Amino acid sequence: MRFKILQQDLWPSLQSVARSAGVRAQLPVLGNILISTDQDKLKLSATNLEIGVVKTLKAENSEVGEVTVPAKTLVEIVANLSGEQLEFESTADQLKISSPSFSSQINGIAATEFPTIPLSGKAAVKISPQILISSLPQVAFASAADDGRPILTGILTEIKDKKLQLVATDGYRLAHKIVPIAEEENLRVLVPRRTFEEVLRLINEDEADLVEISTSENQNQIIFKFGTTMVSSRLIEGQFPAWERIIPTACKARVITGREDLLKAVKLASIFARNETNIVKLLNSASKLTLNSEAKQLGHQQREVTSQTEGEEIEIAFNTKFLQDALSTTSASQVILELSGNLSAAIIKPMGEEGLEYIIMPVNLS
Repeated sequence: MRFKILQQDLWPSLQSVARSAGVRAQLPVLGNILISTDQDKLKLSATNLEIGVVKTLKAENSEVGEVTVPAKTLVEIVANLSGEQLEFESTADQLKISSPSFSSQINGIAATEFPTIPLSGKAAVKISPQILISSLPQVAFASAADDGRPILTGILTEIKDKKLQLVATDGYRLAHKIVPIAEEENLRVLVPRRTFEEVLRLINEDEADLVEISTSENQNQIIFKFGTTMVSSRLIEGQFPAWERIIPTACKARVITGREDLLKAVKLASIFARNETNIVKLLNSASKLTLNSEAKQLGHQQREVTSQTEGEEIEIAFNTKFLQDALSTTSASQVILELSGNLSAAIIKPMGEEGLEYIIMPVNLS
């Protein structure tokens, strides 16, 4: 294998691919990047067996071949050769890198030991990358960070009836987003949160115009294609909770208030709550929403936020972090808080953002 490429053309793609190499993997080859050439195309591939990333670039004077070399070593070398044209040549399991003022030889592992990354799938759905960029951060935070319940670490992704639906829950809160799209194909998969986070980073780096999403033939992998990038990831197997049952159907009180004012009030409440149980109590009245929190050693606080209320007066307690997360992921000027009782789940809806809602379970103070 042989090819030439400018450092500034190679570096961004190399950096992106290297993130998916298995740094502490039991298989040494997972810590490597697969470099392969075909005509004037250069491919960089990395995988940790959970997610695989492939980038395609143009290269000069390329000769067909492939080799894998340690990702960390390759990244450090290329990072420090800025502004130079680099020549790569492989012999057996070694890669030689040279420029007018530098030469090195890296010991690698045979490309035949590198795992296959599934990159072909059935009927792809196509959506705008901006939909993912704007929608995913609004729901991903609600998925579980703990791998103890793998199902809850995923984001339910469903495309049906020209709508994209995203759902995430950790069992205590739920984020739900519906976005109209033009796609006719259907799709229902449970995508790992970490996969979507990496896909978002890669989309922003690639500046793609369109994202194609498909599943592998055996339905256990999801494949994203955009710009010069392809991403393949394992899907989470199992039954996602019947999340629709969590959403309250009755509403006893409806509160409309400023999002920024409420967010600041919750942050103030968290100062007095963080050393105890992280709880803030909310009490609605006709023209205000009152937030109380206390800590035995520190003291207590009370904050009133101007609001408009319809319905009953209800006192309810929440985890301050859950409220902060829900209020921080939207830019809406006002939010609607729907209460069904002091022990029933509450709904937060940003005004002006159709299809977005958060459901938060209350804390039982008794």
